[in-house]
Amino acid sequence: MAGTHNWSTGVCMVDINGDGRLDIYVCNSGNLKGDNRANELFVNQGNRKNGVPVFKEAAAEYGIDDKGFSTHAAFFDYDRDGDLDLYVLNNAFRALSTFDLSKNLRHERDPDGGGDRLYRNDPSTNPSAGSGPSTDPELVEGTGRRFVDVSEESGIYGSVIAFGLGVSVSDIDNDGWCDIYVANDFFERDYLYMNNHDGTFTEKLEEMIRHTSLSSMGADIADLNNDGLMDIFGTDMLPEDDYRLKTTFTFEPFDFYQKKIAWGYYHQFSQNVLQLNNGFGPQGRMSFSEIGLFGGIAATDWSWGAIIADLNNDGLKDVFVSNGIFRDVTDQDYIAYLMQEENLRKMLQGERIDFPELISKIPSTKLRNYAFRNNGDLTFTNHAKEWGLDTLSFSNGVAYGDLDGDGDNDLVINNVNQPAFVFRNEADSLTGNHFLKVKLAGEGMNTFAIGAKVTLKCANQQHFVLEQMPMRGFQSSVDYVLTFGLGKLDFVDSLIVDWPDGSQGIMANVTANQTVTLYQKDAGSRITNYASRFTPPLFRDITETFPLPYRHVENEFNDFQREPLIPHKLSTEGPKIARGDVNGDGLQDLYIGGAKESAGKLFIQTASGNFKSTNEQVFEAAKISEDVGAAFFDADGDGDLDLYVVSGGNEYSPQAPALLDRLYLNNGRGDFTPSVNALPKFYDSGSCVAPGDFDGDGDTDLFVGSRSIPWEYGLTPTSYLLENNGKGNFSIVTEKYAPELANVGMVTDAKWLDFDKDGKLDLVVVGEWMPVSLFQNTGNGLANVTEKVGLAKSNGWWNCVIVEDLNKDGYADLVAGNLGKNSKIKASESEPASIYAADFDNNGLLESILCFYKLGKSYPLPLRPDLVYQLPYLNQKFPKHADYAGKQVTDIFTERQLSKAVVKQAYTFATTVFYGNADGTFLPQPLPTEAQFSPVYAIMTKDFDADGAKDL
Repeated sequence: MAGTHNWSTGVCMVDINGDGRLDIYVCNSGNLKGDNRANELFVNQGNRKNGVPVFKEAAAEYGIDDKGFSTHAAFFDYDRDGDLDLYVLNNAFRALSTFDLSKNLRHERDPDGGGDRLYRNDPSTNPSAGSGPSTDPELVEGTGRRFVDVSEESGIYGSVIAFGLGVSVSDIDNDGWCDIYVANDFFERDYLYMNNHDGTFTEKLEEMIRHTSLSSMGADIADLNNDGLMDIFGTDMLPEDDYRLKTTFTFEPFDFYQKKIAWGYYHQFSQNVLQLNNGFGPQGRMSFSEIGLFGGIAATDWSWGAIIADLNNDGLKDVFVSNGIFRDVTDQDYIAYLMQEENLRKMLQGERIDFPELISKIPSTKLRNYAFRNNGDLTFTNHAKEWGLDTLSFSNGVAYGDLDGDGDNDLVINNVNQPAFVFRNEADSLTGNHFLKVKLAGEGMNTFAIGAKVTLKCANQQHFVLEQMPMRGFQSSVDYVLTFGLGKLDFVDSLIVDWPDGSQGIMANVTANQTVTLYQKDAGSRITNYASRFTPPLFRDITETFPLPYRHVENEFNDFQREPLIPHKLSTEGPKIARGDVNGDGLQDLYIGGAKESAGKLFIQTASGNFKSTNEQVFEAAKISEDVGAAFFDADGDGDLDLYVVSGGNEYSPQAPALLDRLYLNNGRGDFTPSVNALPKFYDSGSCVAPGDFDGDGDTDLFVGSRSIPWEYGLTPTSYLLENNGKGNFSIVTEKYAPELANVGMVTDAKWLDFDKDGKLDLVVVGEWMPVSLFQNTGNGLANVTEKVGLAKSNGWWNCVIVEDLNKDGYADLVAGNLGKNSKIKASESEPASIYAADFDNNGLLESILCFYKLGKSYPLPLRPDLVYQLPYLNQKFPKHADYAGKQVTDIFTERQLSKAVVKQAYTFATTVFYGNADGTFLPQPLPTEAQFSPVYAIMTKDFDADGAKDL
């Protein structure tokens, strides 16, 4: 049982030969050659009279002495033939520095025999295969099986570029068949293999998941929100605290990120990911929403093990993360030391280098593991300290099980250079929560029923799901007895087991606080279809039936090369759509704006529901401009719809002719001509246009919002109120009627409304770093009443706004789309996000320093290299990363420098409904959780489900 290899990695506890005894499969790796690196299988021969089990190594006899750099493995019955098959997760043989990333080798099998492998378990014709006849009379002979490598024919990648660190098996789509998720480190993306029910898999990650971790480590799959759908959690290396972030971490440059996407490595970001399973949408497509930042579990430092289990038995599954590495090999000051000229010279000239001394200079920092309590709303709070799990360590592997039989999950954690931890869970005595333990007895060669799914249904509509998939954590295996936390429930209405072969067993009225054993031999046919719990989608994708001949083409421009410190790009905020009947045929037509060097498109709808592009030469003449806003309205009072197009983007310098807006006049038949002199000339990077007759003279006036000043992010651009002379010619009247409107903020959207019901049009304006701003029409102009109506502290990163009476009280409500809460940048009234915009080094260029709160203090967003690149003089003040780490903006800049800065703040990033009241004030109400998963750029209201209430 001692094994013969000196670098073992993952371990699986599995009954490989169906004799009811657990065997042990050990993965091996390290700098070993050939057979010395082969994985090992220790087959349980039974116990001697003294109760001590005896094992025989038999990996070669079973055909699973895999010689890859194995990290972990998973046994499961992927073909539902009643025996256990094997997925072996292997690391690449080659050094990372030897790869040409532009040559994506994902679909080429490793010629040296590396890459992941799928082994199918086949009945062996050799009766001695497996444990073989025993010469010890106290031991029991096992049965023979042999595994066959079916990786290629089954659709499993076996490429040299996969650095697999985590493998998880789950029935992700609830079809009764096991699927596979693989977490890959370094540049290769993760894999999601969906089972085709015919012995093959299709890799569908890019179809189902929008982005993954960059350096994916451990992974686990379970139902985190009790909706019956399996969610995916994966770990990475993003530190939570500012000091660790700024001393040990770097982010990929944007241009390299773009190249990796072009080379086929998909969207990867340095953070833990929580992939929330959305179920099936239109056309039966399953999708996930990545909400790790929203959930508060995205940053746990150098993390390995990922475990999802109910640690306090409240009925909600929690998340445990083990982390730490013995040497901080990414410490930026150490890397700078290593790159010193003298060290490089020795390396290049082959001189003797004292490597032990070099290694000893790498910092070694013990870290605390994380235990995230599930709050029940898809957010999590780290309770490691409260639960006694915050011991400093270098942890990696982690497993759970009820070691003392008291009904809660205890933890075993492996550590580097220190003893392993065993944490006894006291939830049974401290919380008073109830539990139910389920032991499964399978049939045939799958005696522990790996792949079974157990569902508990309760009277209050709660239901809990666990899968029998013991290979979890990082390189670990967990208890085969499933432990459910029930909170205060005394019993469950029904317990349903979906066995691996598709059969089903049901128990009714099961009392809490006991262990029940279920036998697959007692199962019947499946009578519960879990897919039926999910409401069919209201919408059907008809794109192929009524194709719109348009695909947006974005011009290549990297905002960060010119403004390295801005928080996001401003050059990709299109395309925008305008809708209206331009030819009077009663059908809605579309204008879609184009990016720089791509003309906008006008599509006329035909009676058959198709769309035809028209006026192409007219819009082609203006393709140098970037269209960021558009609106149809009757500019010249001739009864047809004309078109206003807003120019913007971040590519141009101020005063560039491409920033001029355009007005196109309609001849009534849908033919448009540019009106050259109808608009005043203002050279601003715009965002929106809102048509409305603010002065009540019968023609349509305009509010034109400006987004930003090119090269000067953070400063306030000029927006405009344009008055129509009744003939389609416009003049700027902002100073005359609404002086505060000119510098209202970094505007993104605006709408006219009559919030005070006086028959005159008022204006609501939203934007970045500004409140939802309301201007009341007094009859003599537009007065800023934002503070008066209760919106003074509504500053956010607002992207859009609509007006609708949602609660049918007769007063206008506002719905404003914001950044959302799934972001590393957080904001609240007590802990706002801030930006300081100034020319800090007096070189004529503006620097914009974004700050936000972490762990109670506000820190600047930029890492040291980004900041000193923009402000080289800070290199002397902060020569090392450690000197800069943990510094606040007041530590970096002088009081005099900060006094000259333009400071803006944001207090909320939640997409919000502002309900209008009879007294003219507005009451904010953030939209439900799902609306906060991403930035909201457009909102539509309609009674989609015909229940009499407006939906969003």
